[in-house]
Amino acid sequence: MMGTCPFCRSQTLPGDSICYSCGRVITGTSGMDTRVRGDFDRTSTRRAHLGSSRRKPAKKNEKKAIKKRRNRINQLGLLGLIAFIFLTPDAKEFVLAKWAEAQEYILEAAAPAQVFPLEAEYTVLRTIDLANPSSNQGTLSESIPVPSDVSSNEGGVGSFEYTDGQYIANSMIQEVLNMELRIDNQVISIPMETSPKLEKVNAIVTDSGYLVWWPSMDDGSSQSKCAHGNCIRIEMTLDPGEQESFDFAVTVKSVSHTWWHSTRMDGRLDGKSEGVSVERSGTFSDISERGYDERSGTFGSYKYWYDRNVGSSNHKWAIDGRNSTAPTVTQVAASIDASLPNNLKTNAYAYARATFDWLNSHVPYDVSAPITARSGEHCLVDGMGDCDDQSNAFMSIMRVKDIPTWYVFGALTGPDYTQWEGHAWAYIMLPLSEDWCNSQGIVLETCYVEGAVDVVNRKWLVHTPTAYIDWVEPTPVIANPNAMNVDGYYGGGSMSYGMERMRSFSTEGDPIISGGTWNNKWLEETLG
Repeated sequence: MMGTCPFCRSQTLPGDSICYSCGRVITGTSGMDTRVRGDFDRTSTRRAHLGSSRRKPAKKNEKKAIKKRRNRINQLGLLGLIAFIFLTPDAKEFVLAKWAEAQEYILEAAAPAQVFPLEAEYTVLRTIDLANPSSNQGTLSESIPVPSDVSSNEGGVGSFEYTDGQYIANSMIQEVLNMELRIDNQVISIPMETSPKLEKVNAIVTDSGYLVWWPSMDDGSSQSKCAHGNCIRIEMTLDPGEQESFDFAVTVKSVSHTWWHSTRMDGRLDGKSEGVSVERSGTFSDISERGYDERSGTFGSYKYWYDRNVGSSNHKWAIDGRNSTAPTVTQVAASIDASLPNNLKTNAYAYARATFDWLNSHVPYDVSAPITARSGEHCLVDGMGDCDDQSNAFMSIMRVKDIPTWYVFGALTGPDYTQWEGHAWAYIMLPLSEDWCNSQGIVLETCYVEGAVDVVNRKWLVHTPTAYIDWVEPTPVIANPNAMNVDGYYGGGSMSYGMERMRSFSTEGDPIISGGTWNNKWLEETLG
Protein backbone atom coordinates (compact mmCIF):
# COMPACT_ATOMS: atom_id res chain seq x y z
CA MET A 1 0.00 0.00 0.00
CA MET A 2 1.25 3.46 -0.87
CA GLY A 3 1.81 5.95 1.89
CA THR A 4 1.54 9.72 2.05
CA CYS A 5 4.16 12.25 3.12
CA PRO A 6 2.75 14.30 6.05
CA PHE A 7 4.57 17.42 4.80
CA CYS A 8 4.01 17.69 1.02
CA ARG A 9 1.25 15.04 0.70
CA SER A 10 3.24 13.17 -2.00
CA GLN A 11 2.83 9.40 -2.29
CA THR A 12 5.60 7.26 -0.81
CA LEU A 13 6.50 3.61 -0.89
CA PRO A 14 6.01 1.35 2.12
CA GLY A 15 9.00 1.59 4.41
CA ASP A 16 10.19 4.92 3.01
CA SER A 17 11.80 7.00 5.72
CA ILE A 18 12.55 10.00 3.47
CA CYS A 19 10.17 11.68 1.01
CA TYR A 20 11.85 11.85 -2.41
CA SER A 21 9.69 14.84 -3.39
CA CYS A 22 10.44 17.26 -0.55
CA GLY A 23 13.40 15.50 1.09
CA ARG A 24 11.89 15.62 4.59
CA VAL A 25 12.32 12.77 7.12
CA ILE A 26 8.98 11.00 7.58
CA THR A 27 10.01 8.35 10.15
CA GLY A 28 9.09 9.13 13.74
CA THR A 29 6.16 9.71 16.10
CA SER A 30 3.80 12.59 16.64
CA GLY A 31 5.02 14.27 13.43
CA MET A 32 8.45 14.99 14.94
CA ASP A 33 11.56 14.79 12.72
CA THR A 34 14.15 12.37 13.95
CA ARG A 35 17.62 11.54 12.65
CA VAL A 36 17.87 8.36 10.62
CA ARG A 37 20.28 5.97 12.27
CA GLY A 38 22.52 4.05 9.93
CA ASP A 39 22.05 0.32 10.35
CA PHE A 40 25.77 -0.53 10.05
CA ASP A 41 27.65 -3.42 11.58
CA ARG A 42 30.30 -1.45 13.43
CA THR A 43 33.56 -3.28 12.91
CA SER A 44 37.18 -2.22 12.86
CA THR A 45 37.92 0.64 10.41
CA ARG A 46 41.66 0.00 10.23
CA ARG A 47 41.36 -1.47 6.74
CA ALA A 48 38.04 0.10 5.80
CA HIS A 49 37.47 2.10 2.61
CA LEU A 50 34.88 4.73 1.96
CA GLY A 51 31.54 3.07 1.13
CA SER A 52 32.69 -0.44 2.03
CA SER A 53 31.24 -0.77 5.53
CA ARG A 54 29.19 -3.97 5.87
CA ARG A 55 25.44 -3.79 6.41
CA LYS A 56 23.26 -6.35 8.16
CA PRO A 57 21.24 -8.53 5.80
CA ALA A 58 17.98 -6.87 4.70
CA LYS A 59 14.67 -8.62 4.76
CA LYS A 60 12.88 -9.64 1.53
CA ASN A 61 10.38 -6.72 1.47
CA GLU A 62 13.14 -4.27 2.37
CA LYS A 63 15.20 -5.49 -0.59
CA LYS A 64 12.33 -4.77 -3.01
CA ALA A 65 11.87 -1.29 -1.58
CA ILE A 66 15.57 -0.55 -1.84
CA LYS A 67 15.65 -1.75 -5.46
CA LYS A 68 12.68 0.48 -6.39
CA ARG A 69 14.28 3.46 -4.71
CA ARG A 70 17.56 2.86 -6.57
CA ASN A 71 15.73 2.61 -9.90
CA ARG A 72 13.94 5.86 -9.18
CA ILE A 73 17.18 7.57 -8.20
CA ASN A 74 18.86 6.30 -11.38
CA GLN A 75 15.96 7.56 -13.49
CA LEU A 76 16.04 10.94 -11.80
CA GLY A 77 19.81 11.13 -12.27
CA LEU A 78 19.50 10.30 -15.97
CA LEU A 79 16.75 12.88 -16.44
CA GLY A 80 18.89 15.43 -14.59
CA LEU A 81 21.87 14.72 -16.81
CA ILE A 82 19.74 15.09 -19.96
CA ALA A 83 18.34 18.36 -18.68
CA PHE A 84 21.83 19.51 -17.74
CA ILE A 85 23.18 18.92 -21.24
CA PHE A 86 20.24 19.85 -23.43
CA LEU A 87 18.40 22.53 -21.50
CA THR A 88 21.21 24.67 -20.02
CA PRO A 89 23.37 26.72 -22.43
CA ASP A 90 26.13 27.03 -19.85
CA ALA A 91 26.10 23.27 -19.38
CA LYS A 92 26.42 22.73 -23.11
CA GLU A 93 29.37 25.08 -23.28
CA PHE A 94 30.99 23.40 -20.28
CA VAL A 95 30.62 19.87 -21.68
CA LEU A 96 31.81 20.88 -25.13
CA ALA A 97 34.80 22.69 -23.64
CA LYS A 98 35.75 19.62 -21.60
CA TRP A 99 35.43 17.44 -24.68
CA ALA A 100 37.64 19.82 -26.65
CA GLU A 101 40.19 19.68 -23.84
CA ALA A 102 40.12 15.90 -23.92
CA GLN A 103 40.59 15.85 -27.70
CA GLU A 104 43.49 18.31 -27.46
CA TYR A 105 45.04 16.25 -24.66
CA ILE A 106 44.95 13.15 -26.87
CA LEU A 107 46.42 15.04 -29.82
CA GLU A 108 49.10 16.61 -27.66
CA ALA A 109 50.14 13.24 -26.26
CA ALA A 110 50.72 11.96 -29.80
CA ALA A 111 52.23 15.18 -31.19
CA PRO A 112 55.91 15.32 -32.14
CA ALA A 113 58.13 17.37 -29.86
CA GLN A 114 61.64 18.68 -29.59
CA VAL A 115 63.59 18.40 -26.36
CA PHE A 116 65.29 21.52 -24.99
CA PRO A 117 67.44 22.12 -21.92
CA LEU A 118 66.12 24.44 -19.24
CA GLU A 119 69.52 26.09 -18.81
CA ALA A 120 72.85 25.94 -20.59
CA GLU A 121 76.21 27.67 -20.47
CA TYR A 122 78.41 27.35 -23.54
CA THR A 123 80.97 29.04 -25.77
CA VAL A 124 79.98 29.61 -29.37
CA LEU A 125 82.66 30.33 -31.97
CA ARG A 126 82.01 32.52 -34.99
CA THR A 127 84.77 31.54 -37.40
CA ILE A 128 85.68 33.58 -40.49
CA ASP A 129 87.75 31.71 -43.09
CA LEU A 130 89.37 33.82 -45.80
CA ALA A 131 91.23 32.99 -48.98
CA ASN A 132 92.70 35.10 -51.77
CA PRO A 133 92.98 32.86 -54.83
CA SER A 134 93.46 35.85 -57.14
CA SER A 135 96.75 37.16 -58.44
CA ASN A 136 96.18 40.54 -56.79
CA GLN A 137 96.47 41.70 -53.24
CA GLY A 138 93.08 41.59 -51.47
CA THR A 139 91.62 43.48 -48.54
CA LEU A 140 88.84 42.70 -46.08
CA SER A 141 86.78 45.04 -43.92
CA GLU A 142 84.81 42.85 -41.53
CA SER A 143 82.07 43.87 -39.09
CA ILE A 144 81.28 41.35 -36.33
CA PRO A 145 78.16 41.97 -34.23
CA VAL A 146 78.82 42.08 -30.50
CA PRO A 147 76.00 40.42 -28.53
CA SER A 148 74.61 41.93 -25.38
CA ASP A 149 72.57 40.66 -22.45
CA VAL A 150 68.96 40.04 -23.46
CA SER A 151 66.10 40.23 -20.98
CA SER A 152 62.49 39.07 -21.14
CA ASN A 153 61.34 42.64 -21.86
CA GLU A 154 63.81 44.88 -23.64
CA GLY A 155 61.26 47.68 -23.66
CA GLY A 156 61.28 48.30 -19.90
CA VAL A 157 62.92 47.59 -16.56
CA GLY A 158 60.16 45.20 -15.60
CA SER A 159 57.64 42.88 -17.18
CA PHE A 160 54.70 44.48 -15.36
CA GLU A 161 54.40 47.56 -13.21
CA TYR A 162 51.66 47.50 -10.58
CA THR A 163 49.53 50.42 -9.51
CA ASP A 164 51.11 50.29 -6.04
CA GLY A 165 54.54 50.99 -7.51
CA GLN A 166 55.82 47.42 -7.42
CA TYR A 167 56.97 45.64 -10.58
CA ILE A 168 58.03 42.21 -11.79
CA ALA A 169 61.72 42.34 -12.65
CA ASN A 170 62.80 41.16 -16.07
CA SER A 171 64.34 37.74 -16.43
CA MET A 172 67.73 37.45 -18.08
CA ILE A 173 67.27 34.99 -20.94
CA GLN A 174 70.80 35.41 -22.32
CA GLU A 175 73.73 36.69 -20.29
CA VAL A 176 77.09 37.32 -21.95
CA LEU A 177 79.88 36.10 -19.67
CA ASN A 178 83.01 36.57 -21.79
CA MET A 179 84.10 37.63 -25.29
CA GLU A 180 87.42 37.40 -27.05
CA LEU A 181 88.77 37.74 -30.57
CA ARG A 182 91.42 35.22 -31.60
CA ILE A 183 93.32 36.57 -34.56
CA ASP A 184 96.87 36.40 -35.87
CA ASN A 185 97.95 34.20 -32.91
CA GLN A 186 96.70 36.82 -30.48
CA VAL A 187 93.80 36.75 -28.02
CA ILE A 188 92.11 40.13 -27.66
CA SER A 189 89.68 40.47 -24.76
CA ILE A 190 86.54 42.34 -25.80
CA PRO A 191 84.82 44.45 -23.12
CA MET A 192 81.13 43.82 -22.47
CA GLU A 193 79.01 45.71 -24.99
CA THR A 194 82.33 47.17 -26.25
CA SER A 195 82.33 49.94 -23.72
CA PRO A 196 84.32 52.15 -23.65
CA LYS A 197 84.64 52.53 -27.42
CA LEU A 198 87.88 52.03 -29.29
CA GLU A 199 87.95 54.09 -32.47
CA LYS A 200 90.02 53.29 -35.54
CA VAL A 201 92.66 55.92 -34.78
CA ASN A 202 93.53 53.92 -31.64
CA ALA A 203 93.06 50.47 -33.21
CA ILE A 204 94.97 47.42 -31.98
CA VAL A 205 97.57 46.39 -34.55
CA THR A 206 98.48 42.69 -34.74
CA ASP A 207 101.88 41.30 -35.73
CA SER A 208 100.72 40.94 -39.35
CA GLY A 209 99.41 44.47 -39.46
CA TYR A 210 95.71 43.65 -39.05
CA LEU A 211 93.63 46.39 -37.42
CA VAL A 212 91.07 45.65 -34.69
CA TRP A 213 88.77 48.20 -33.03
CA TRP A 214 85.19 48.55 -31.67
CA PRO A 215 83.82 51.94 -32.67
CA SER A 216 80.69 53.95 -32.03
CA MET A 217 77.69 53.63 -34.32
CA ASP A 218 76.73 55.79 -37.30
CA ASP A 219 74.37 55.63 -40.26
CA GLY A 220 76.53 53.10 -42.11
CA SER A 221 78.24 55.59 -44.42
CA SER A 222 81.65 55.07 -42.81
CA GLN A 223 83.55 51.79 -43.08
CA SER A 224 85.26 52.59 -39.77
CA LYS A 225 81.99 52.67 -37.81
CA CYS A 226 79.20 50.24 -36.92
CA ALA A 227 76.04 50.42 -39.00
CA HIS A 228 73.73 48.34 -36.81
CA GLY A 229 74.93 48.55 -33.21
CA ASN A 230 77.86 47.31 -31.14
CA CYS A 231 80.43 45.63 -33.35
CA ILE A 232 84.09 44.75 -33.80
CA ARG A 233 85.77 46.10 -36.93
CA ILE A 234 88.67 44.23 -38.56
CA GLU A 235 90.77 45.27 -41.53
CA MET A 236 93.37 43.01 -43.11
CA THR A 237 95.28 42.55 -46.33
CA LEU A 238 96.00 39.16 -47.94
CA ASP A 239 98.63 38.51 -50.58
CA PRO A 240 97.82 36.36 -53.62
CA GLY A 241 97.28 32.74 -52.59
CA GLU A 242 97.23 33.60 -48.89
CA GLN A 243 94.66 32.21 -46.45
CA GLU A 244 93.63 33.40 -43.00
CA SER A 245 91.18 32.50 -40.28
CA PHE A 246 90.03 34.12 -37.06
CA ASP A 247 87.51 33.32 -34.30
CA PHE A 248 85.16 35.39 -32.20
CA ALA A 249 84.43 33.38 -29.04
CA VAL A 250 81.42 34.27 -26.90
CA THR A 251 80.53 32.51 -23.66
CA VAL A 252 76.90 32.89 -22.67
CA LYS A 253 74.48 31.61 -20.09
CA SER A 254 71.04 31.04 -21.59
CA VAL A 255 67.74 29.84 -20.12
CA SER A 256 64.40 28.67 -21.47
CA HIS A 257 61.74 31.36 -21.10
CA THR A 258 58.16 31.64 -22.30
CA TRP A 259 55.76 34.50 -22.89
CA TRP A 260 52.85 32.08 -23.38
CA HIS A 261 50.33 31.34 -20.63
CA SER A 262 49.45 27.79 -21.60
CA THR A 263 49.14 24.35 -20.05
CA ARG A 264 51.36 23.11 -22.87
CA MET A 265 54.26 25.03 -21.42
CA ASP A 266 56.29 23.27 -18.74
CA GLY A 267 55.60 24.91 -15.40
CA ARG A 268 59.33 25.20 -14.75
CA LEU A 269 59.73 27.80 -17.51
CA ASP A 270 59.98 31.31 -16.19
CA GLY A 271 57.47 33.84 -17.53
CA LYS A 272 54.53 31.50 -17.92
CA SER A 273 52.44 33.09 -15.17
CA GLU A 274 52.76 36.55 -16.76
CA GLY A 275 52.32 35.22 -20.29
CA VAL A 276 49.65 36.04 -22.85
CA SER A 277 46.93 33.72 -24.14
CA VAL A 278 43.81 33.99 -26.24
CA GLU A 279 41.78 34.48 -23.06
CA ARG A 280 44.09 37.19 -21.70
CA SER A 281 44.78 38.95 -24.99
CA GLY A 282 43.90 42.51 -25.78
CA THR A 283 42.60 43.81 -29.09
CA PHE A 284 44.33 45.49 -32.01
CA SER A 285 43.23 48.87 -30.67
CA ASP A 286 44.95 48.14 -27.33
CA ILE A 287 48.39 47.95 -28.94
CA SER A 288 48.98 51.71 -29.13
CA GLU A 289 48.10 51.99 -25.42
CA ARG A 290 50.85 49.58 -24.35
CA GLY A 291 54.58 50.23 -24.08
CA TYR A 292 54.11 54.01 -24.23
CA ASP A 293 53.65 53.70 -28.02
CA GLU A 294 57.37 52.94 -28.47
CA ARG A 295 57.01 49.70 -30.43
CA SER A 296 53.66 50.48 -32.05
CA GLY A 297 54.78 53.93 -33.14
CA THR A 298 57.64 52.43 -35.15
CA PHE A 299 57.41 48.69 -35.86
CA GLY A 300 53.60 48.75 -35.84
CA SER A 301 52.72 51.97 -37.61
CA TYR A 302 54.75 51.26 -40.74
CA LYS A 303 53.20 48.52 -42.85
CA TYR A 304 56.46 48.26 -44.82
CA TRP A 305 59.98 47.83 -43.43
CA TYR A 306 63.59 47.21 -44.50
CA ASP A 307 64.22 48.35 -48.06
CA ARG A 308 66.90 46.17 -49.69
CA ASN A 309 67.25 48.73 -52.48
CA VAL A 310 67.68 52.02 -50.64
CA GLY A 311 68.25 55.01 -52.89
CA SER A 312 66.28 53.59 -55.78
CA SER A 313 62.69 54.25 -56.77
CA ASN A 314 62.33 50.49 -57.14
CA HIS A 315 61.84 49.65 -53.47
CA LYS A 316 62.33 46.07 -52.32
CA TRP A 317 60.62 45.90 -48.94
CA ALA A 318 61.37 42.75 -46.98
CA ILE A 319 58.29 43.32 -44.82
CA ASP A 320 55.18 44.66 -46.51
CA GLY A 321 51.55 44.55 -45.44
CA ARG A 322 50.01 46.81 -48.10
CA ASN A 323 47.54 45.47 -50.63
CA SER A 324 48.94 47.65 -53.44
CA THR A 325 52.44 46.16 -53.20
CA ALA A 326 51.87 42.87 -51.36
CA PRO A 327 48.48 41.51 -52.52
CA THR A 328 49.28 37.92 -51.54
CA VAL A 329 50.15 38.97 -48.01
CA THR A 330 46.87 40.84 -47.58
CA GLN A 331 44.94 37.97 -49.17
CA VAL A 332 46.44 35.46 -46.70
CA ALA A 333 45.81 37.90 -43.85
CA ALA A 334 42.15 38.19 -44.87
CA SER A 335 41.85 34.40 -45.04
CA ILE A 336 43.34 34.01 -41.57
CA ASP A 337 41.05 36.71 -40.22
CA ALA A 338 38.03 34.98 -41.78
CA SER A 339 38.98 31.69 -40.12
CA LEU A 340 38.65 33.18 -36.64
CA PRO A 341 35.34 32.95 -34.76
CA ASN A 342 33.36 36.18 -34.44
CA ASN A 343 34.33 36.71 -30.81
CA LEU A 344 38.03 36.67 -31.74
CA LYS A 345 38.00 38.97 -34.79
CA THR A 346 39.81 41.73 -32.88
CA ASN A 347 41.88 39.45 -30.62
CA ALA A 348 45.56 40.24 -31.31
CA TYR A 349 46.84 36.95 -29.90
CA ALA A 350 44.36 34.84 -31.90
CA TYR A 351 45.35 36.52 -35.17
CA ALA A 352 49.08 36.12 -34.50
CA ARG A 353 48.78 32.49 -33.39
CA ALA A 354 46.54 31.59 -36.34
CA THR A 355 49.18 33.09 -38.66
CA PHE A 356 51.92 31.06 -37.00
CA ASP A 357 49.91 27.85 -37.42
CA TRP A 358 48.93 28.71 -41.01
CA LEU A 359 52.55 29.21 -42.07
CA ASN A 360 53.55 25.91 -40.46
CA SER A 361 50.81 24.12 -42.38
CA HIS A 362 51.15 25.84 -45.77
CA VAL A 363 54.75 27.04 -46.24
CA PRO A 364 57.41 24.30 -46.16
CA TYR A 365 61.06 24.98 -45.43
CA ASP A 366 63.19 25.66 -48.51
CA VAL A 367 66.61 24.02 -48.18
CA SER A 368 67.71 25.73 -51.42
CA ALA A 369 66.54 29.24 -50.59
CA PRO A 370 68.24 32.10 -52.47
CA ILE A 371 71.15 33.91 -50.82
CA THR A 372 69.18 37.16 -50.69
CA ALA A 373 66.18 36.52 -48.49
CA ARG A 374 62.74 36.56 -50.09
CA SER A 375 60.34 39.27 -49.01
CA GLY A 376 57.20 38.23 -47.19
CA GLU A 377 55.22 38.62 -50.42
CA HIS A 378 57.62 36.50 -52.49
CA CYS A 379 57.76 33.82 -49.80
CA LEU A 380 53.97 33.43 -49.96
CA VAL A 381 53.89 33.56 -53.77
CA ASP A 382 56.58 30.86 -54.00
CA GLY A 383 54.90 28.86 -51.23
CA MET A 384 58.20 28.07 -49.49
CA GLY A 385 61.00 29.75 -47.63
CA ASP A 386 63.85 29.46 -45.15
CA CYS A 387 64.02 31.14 -41.74
CA ASP A 388 64.56 34.67 -43.13
CA ASP A 389 61.82 34.25 -45.74
CA GLN A 390 59.19 32.87 -43.37
CA SER A 391 60.03 35.48 -40.73
CA ASN A 392 59.45 38.16 -43.38
CA ALA A 393 56.11 36.52 -44.25
CA PHE A 394 55.02 36.33 -40.60
CA MET A 395 55.97 39.94 -39.89
CA SER A 396 54.29 41.13 -43.11
CA ILE A 397 51.00 39.51 -42.10
CA MET A 398 51.35 41.10 -38.66
CA ARG A 399 51.89 44.55 -40.19
CA VAL A 400 48.52 44.25 -41.95
CA LYS A 401 46.95 44.62 -38.48
CA ASP A 402 49.63 47.03 -37.17
CA ILE A 403 51.03 44.45 -34.73
CA PRO A 404 54.64 45.43 -33.90
CA THR A 405 57.25 42.89 -35.04
CA TRP A 406 60.99 43.20 -35.51
CA TYR A 407 64.09 41.18 -36.44
CA VAL A 408 66.30 38.92 -34.33
CA PHE A 409 69.47 37.37 -35.75
CA GLY A 410 71.85 34.78 -34.39
CA ALA A 411 72.56 31.08 -34.66
CA LEU A 412 70.71 27.90 -33.82
CA THR A 413 71.88 24.49 -32.64
CA GLY A 414 70.30 21.23 -31.54
CA PRO A 415 69.99 19.90 -28.00
CA ASP A 416 73.43 18.24 -28.31
CA TYR A 417 75.16 21.47 -29.41
CA THR A 418 77.12 19.69 -32.14
CA GLN A 419 75.99 21.66 -35.20
CA TRP A 420 75.11 25.31 -35.69
CA GLU A 421 73.48 27.32 -38.45
CA GLY A 422 73.02 31.06 -38.89
CA HIS A 423 69.43 31.88 -38.03
CA ALA A 424 66.78 34.61 -38.17
CA TRP A 425 63.45 34.86 -36.40
CA ALA A 426 60.97 37.47 -35.21
CA TYR A 427 59.97 39.28 -32.05
CA ILE A 428 56.40 40.39 -31.47
CA MET A 429 54.59 42.69 -29.06
CA LEU A 430 51.15 41.55 -27.87
CA PRO A 431 48.86 43.45 -25.48
CA LEU A 432 46.97 41.91 -22.60
CA SER A 433 43.34 42.91 -22.20
CA GLU A 434 42.31 45.95 -20.20
CA ASP A 435 40.01 43.83 -18.03
CA TRP A 436 42.77 41.38 -17.16
CA CYS A 437 45.29 44.14 -16.49
CA ASN A 438 42.90 46.01 -14.21
CA SER A 439 41.97 42.84 -12.33
CA GLN A 440 45.66 42.26 -11.61
CA GLY A 441 46.33 45.88 -10.65
CA ILE A 442 48.80 46.37 -13.52
CA VAL A 443 49.49 49.76 -15.10
CA LEU A 444 48.03 49.52 -18.61
CA GLU A 445 51.07 50.97 -20.38
CA THR A 446 53.20 48.10 -19.02
CA CYS A 447 50.63 45.33 -19.54
CA TYR A 448 52.01 43.56 -22.60
CA VAL A 449 54.56 40.94 -23.63
CA GLU A 450 57.27 41.01 -26.25
CA GLY A 451 58.55 37.59 -27.16
CA ALA A 452 60.22 35.40 -29.74
CA VAL A 453 58.38 33.70 -32.61
CA ASP A 454 60.44 31.19 -34.60
CA VAL A 455 58.11 30.01 -37.36
CA VAL A 456 60.26 27.39 -39.07
CA ASN A 457 61.19 25.69 -35.79
CA ARG A 458 57.65 25.84 -34.40
CA LYS A 459 58.70 27.80 -31.32
CA TRP A 460 55.81 30.02 -30.27
CA LEU A 461 56.57 32.76 -27.73
CA VAL A 462 59.51 30.90 -26.27
CA HIS A 463 63.27 31.30 -26.06
CA THR A 464 65.46 28.22 -25.74
CA PRO A 465 69.16 27.96 -24.79
CA THR A 466 69.81 26.43 -28.22
CA ALA A 467 69.22 29.86 -29.80
CA TYR A 468 72.20 32.20 -29.60
CA ILE A 469 71.00 35.80 -29.89
CA ASP A 470 73.51 37.78 -31.90
CA TRP A 471 71.46 40.93 -32.43
CA VAL A 472 67.97 42.20 -31.65
CA GLU A 473 66.76 45.03 -33.87
CA PRO A 474 66.56 48.11 -31.63
CA THR A 475 63.59 50.45 -31.70
CA PRO A 476 64.73 53.46 -33.76
CA VAL A 477 64.65 56.84 -32.07
CA ILE A 478 63.16 58.23 -35.27
CA ALA A 479 61.09 55.76 -37.26
CA ASN A 480 62.73 54.99 -40.59
CA PRO A 481 61.26 52.13 -42.62
CA ASN A 482 64.49 51.84 -44.62
CA ALA A 483 65.94 50.05 -41.55
CA MET A 484 69.56 50.74 -42.37
CA ASN A 485 70.64 48.99 -39.20
CA VAL A 486 69.16 45.70 -40.49
CA ASP A 487 71.01 46.22 -43.76
CA GLY A 488 74.16 46.91 -41.77
CA TYR A 489 73.81 43.58 -39.97
CA TYR A 490 73.25 41.69 -43.21
CA GLY A 491 76.13 43.52 -44.92
CA GLY A 492 78.86 42.64 -42.46
CA GLY A 493 81.55 44.68 -44.22
CA SER A 494 83.23 44.42 -47.61
CA MET A 495 86.15 42.75 -49.39
CA SER A 496 88.09 42.94 -52.63
CA TYR A 497 86.83 41.28 -55.76
CA GLY A 498 88.05 37.68 -56.00
CA MET A 499 88.37 37.18 -52.24
CA GLU A 500 86.57 34.21 -50.71
CA ARG A 501 84.94 34.42 -47.29
CA MET A 502 83.03 31.78 -45.31
CA ARG A 503 81.33 32.20 -41.93
CA SER A 504 80.52 29.27 -39.63
CA PHE A 505 79.49 28.60 -36.04
CA SER A 506 80.61 25.86 -33.66
CA THR A 507 80.68 24.98 -29.96
CA GLU A 508 83.96 25.15 -28.10
CA GLY A 509 84.28 22.52 -25.40
CA ASP A 510 81.33 20.89 -23.71
CA PRO A 511 78.26 22.90 -22.79
CA ILE A 512 77.13 22.87 -19.18
CA ILE A 513 73.52 21.69 -19.16
CA SER A 514 71.54 22.18 -15.94
CA GLY A 515 67.98 22.08 -14.69
CA GLY A 516 66.85 19.14 -16.81
CA THR A 517 64.93 19.25 -20.09
CA TRP A 518 61.41 20.02 -21.34
CA ASN A 519 59.39 19.15 -24.45
CA ASN A 520 58.13 21.68 -26.97
CA LYS A 521 55.05 20.15 -28.63
CA TRP A 522 54.39 20.76 -32.33
CA LEU A 523 50.62 21.15 -32.33
CA GLU A 524 48.24 23.77 -33.67
CA GLU A 525 46.25 25.72 -31.12
CA THR A 526 42.47 25.42 -31.09
CA LEU A 527 41.06 28.96 -31.13
CA GLY A 528 37.51 29.81 -30.21
